[in-house]
Amino acid sequence: MSNGTEGPIKASPPAQAGRVLVLGANGPSGRLVVQQALDRGLTVRASTRRPAAFPIEHERLELAGGDATDPAVTDAAVSGCGAVISVIGSAYTRKPVSVYSASARALIAAAETLAVRRVIVVTSAEVAPESAHQGRFVTDRIVYPLLRYVVGRTAYDDMTRMEHLIRTTALDWTIVRPPGLTDTPGTGYASSETHIAGTYCARNDLAGFLLDQLDDTTYLRKVAAVASPGLHVSTIQTIRREVLKR
Repeated sequence: MSNGTEGPIKASPPAQAGRVLVLGANGPSGRLVVQQALDRGLTVRASTRRPAAFPIEHERLELAGGDATDPAVTDAAVSGCGAVISVIGSAYTRKPVSVYSASARALIAAAETLAVRRVIVVTSAEVAPESAHQGRFVTDRIVYPLLRYVVGRTAYDDMTRMEHLIRTTALDWTIVRPPGLTDTPGTGYASSETHIAGTYCARNDLAGFLLDQLDDTTYLRKVAAVASPGLHVSTIQTIRREVLKR
């Protein structure tokens, strides 16, 4: 693994001894975060709008139902947890998207009220052009502009709002920006501050990176870019998955 740092930052004590709350737990990335956390011996609270449909059962798993944009729901979910990982996602749509910023507001209020300091949120490399460009003509000139400014514009704009809200807090936050996510298995992640070369990040690698941040201060109050080195996925496959299915 590779990473970047600007020197040590004093951090709150690691949160692994307490419950880890996963927001957006029933999404494809969320389920991997939950399973890997359980595999590591952690106690997990999984927040999802449809807890009855959650496919994982475990003695160290608690389910929290409700909409994470609802402050009362988020207060109840955060209570008793030592850290929060948000992998909330939204489908591409031409309509306005607010789930990222609204859930961030609810999470920040709950974390500040309940003194939960460690907060890790996932956005995307597409939020920032300097993070998304990979030096490849098709990716940079066709795929990225199509996703960022046409198909996914409202989602990425709301991710930007989420990042701003998180950055302005005194919480022990980390913002994680993967490039294109894929279910194709990865064999290990690489990470760096703000930008990293790599077109794709395997969801299982992303989950591992997020959990590693629970007791790693390298990216404390920083933006972390993470990708799966050497992972190749067809550009046509990506367009079909991200654009044509929606």
